[in-house]
Amino acid sequence: MPKIYICLILALFIISTYSALARADQANLKIIGLSKDLETNVQAHLSPLTNQGVLTDIRFRSHIEMMVRKALKALGYYQPSITFNLVQSQRPHQKSLLIVNVIPGKPIKIAQAKVTLRGSACRDDDYLALVMQERPLKGSILNHRKYENFKNSLDKIALRKGYFDANYLKSQLQVAVPRYIAFWDIDYDSGERYCFGTVNFIGSHIREEYLQNIVPFHAGDVYSANNVAELTRRLSETGWFNSVSVIPNIDKTNIDKKVQLNGVVTARAKNTIETGFGSSTDIGPHLKARWKKSWVNNRGHSFHTMIKISAPEKNLEWTYKIPLLQNPLEQYYLIQGGVKRTHLNDTQSDASTLSVSQYWERSNNWKWATHIHWIFDHFTQGNTTNTTMLIYPGVTLDRTRSHGSLMMPSWGDSQHYSLDISNSLWGSYIDFVVIQAKNAWVQTVQERSRFIERINLGWINTKHFSKIPPNLRFFAGGDHSVRGYKYKALSPHDSAGKLTGASKLAIGSIEYQYHITGKWWGAIFVDSGSALQDLQKNPINTGVGFGVRWQSLLGPLKLDIARPIGRRQAHNVQLYIGLGPEL
Repeated sequence: MPKIYICLILALFIISTYSALARADQANLKIIGLSKDLETNVQAHLSPLTNQGVLTDIRFRSHIEMMVRKALKALGYYQPSITFNLVQSQRPHQKSLLIVNVIPGKPIKIAQAKVTLRGSACRDDDYLALVMQERPLKGSILNHRKYENFKNSLDKIALRKGYFDANYLKSQLQVAVPRYIAFWDIDYDSGERYCFGTVNFIGSHIREEYLQNIVPFHAGDVYSANNVAELTRRLSETGWFNSVSVIPNIDKTNIDKKVQLNGVVTARAKNTIETGFGSSTDIGPHLKARWKKSWVNNRGHSFHTMIKISAPEKNLEWTYKIPLLQNPLEQYYLIQGGVKRTHLNDTQSDASTLSVSQYWERSNNWKWATHIHWIFDHFTQGNTTNTTMLIYPGVTLDRTRSHGSLMMPSWGDSQHYSLDISNSLWGSYIDFVVIQAKNAWVQTVQERSRFIERINLGWINTKHFSKIPPNLRFFAGGDHSVRGYKYKALSPHDSAGKLTGASKLAIGSIEYQYHITGKWWGAIFVDSGSALQDLQKNPINTGVGFGVRWQSLLGPLKLDIARPIGRRQAHNVQLYIGLGPEL
C-alpha cells in the first residue's frame, strides 16, 4: 500500500507541473546588451531551448541564464550580469516579450600562451606556421574554441603528414577568474614522421608493373595523405576500375616507421554500351551510340567506338588506346579512325580518316602529342568539287589549370597549340602548314562576379586552298565561336554567294557572369571575329547576348540568347543550349 500512495503522489506532482507549464505564458525572447559576436554565440546556444517555444516561468528563466553563461564563458566572459524583464502584451492573442538584459562584464585575457613542440615537429614548417599564426597574443581575450581548434589543427597535421606517434605530454588551459587571466600550456611531441612502404594491389586484373608505375611516390618517401589521395585519383582516372580504395596500414610497433598501402580495386565491366538522344544548337537533334571496352587485356589497352547521326552530320569513329609501361596514365599511343558524311550549309563531304598519336605529359602539366594523320575526302565546297588524299604529321601542346570547382572554377586557364604539315614528298596531294592557338581564361574578381575570356586563332599557308578539305578550313559562327550567328555560317563567299571556308581565323570573346542565387548565374557576353582570307577585305562579325547558367556535376548547363550587330536580315536572334566545363 505505501508504494501505491507514493506512485499516486508522483503522478499528481507530474500532472500539476505539466499543468503549470501549460498555463505559463508563451513569449518572444530578446537579448540585449551584447556585441554582435557575443549575441550570435548566445543565440546559437539558446536555439535548442527556444525552438519549442519560450516560457516565462522561473524554471525556464534559470535554463536561459545557464545557457547564456555557458555561451559567454566560451568566449572569455566568466562573470556576466543577467536580468529579466517581462513586457506583457496589451493585445489579445499576441505574445509577451521576455527581455534578457546581459552585461558581459570584464573578459578573461591571455597572460601567457606556452606551446612547446618536440620531435620532428620543431623542424616542420606546417607546425611552425601554425604556432606562429594561431597562438594567441598576450592580452587577447580568451576563446575556448580557439584553444580546441589549435589542438585539432595539431592533430590534423599529424594525420596528414604521417606523425602517427604524436601525443600531448601536457595540455592545459588554466583560468584564474579572480585575476581575469588565463594560461595556455601545451607540450606536444610529434615523434618521427613515417615514410611510405610498399603498395600492394588487391583484386586487379591489370599487370602489377603497370599499376606500380602509376604510384606518384616511392618507397621511403615521407608519408603524405595528399599523396594517398593522388594515388586514388590516378587509379580512378585510368578507367580500368569500377571502385578504388587505398587503405594505409599503420603499424606503430614497426620500428622502421613505414606505412604499407593496400590498393583495393574492382574491375570495371569489360564491355559497356550507351545509347542516347540529344539536341544541340549547332547540329540539332541527334542519335548517339557508344560501345566501350574499358580494358582489352592485362596491359590496360582499351577500345571504344561511337556512332553519331544528325541531319547535317553522320559520323562513325573508333579509338584504340595503348598505355606505355613507364607511365601508363600520362604516356600512351592512340590509334584512331573513322568515316564522316557532312551536309551543312554549302559543304558536302565524305571523309575517311586514320591517325596514330603519341601522348606524354611534361612538367607544369603541359601535355605534348605527336601524330600523323591520313585523310581521304571527296567534297564539294560552294561550287568547287575535289578529291584529296593527305598525309600530314603534326604536334600539339595543351595545358589546363584551375582552382576551385573542377567544372566551374574560380580561376583557371586552358591553352592549346597545334602545328600540322603536309607535303607531296611523303605522298600528300598538296602542301600546307596549319597553325592554331586556342586560349581561355576564367577570373573571379569579386565573390559573386566572374569573367571568361576566349581567343581562337588559326592560319593555313598553302598555294592550293581549293583542295583543302572542308574539315581543315576555317568557319566561324555558333556556340564556342561567334554567338548571334548560325553554326559555321561565317566565311568568305564565292562568286555564286556560297561559303568557301577560309585560310585564317580570328575570334575573341568576353563574358561576365554574376552569381544570382544557389547554383544559378546570369551572363552577358560579346563575341567578335570571323573566318577570312584577307584581314582588310573581309568584315569582322560581332554578336552580343545574355544567358543563364546552372551549375551541375557535369559543368554549367547554359542557355544563351544572342543577336548579331549588323547583318540582321541574314542572321536572326540565335538560341544556344549547352552543357560542359568552361575550360
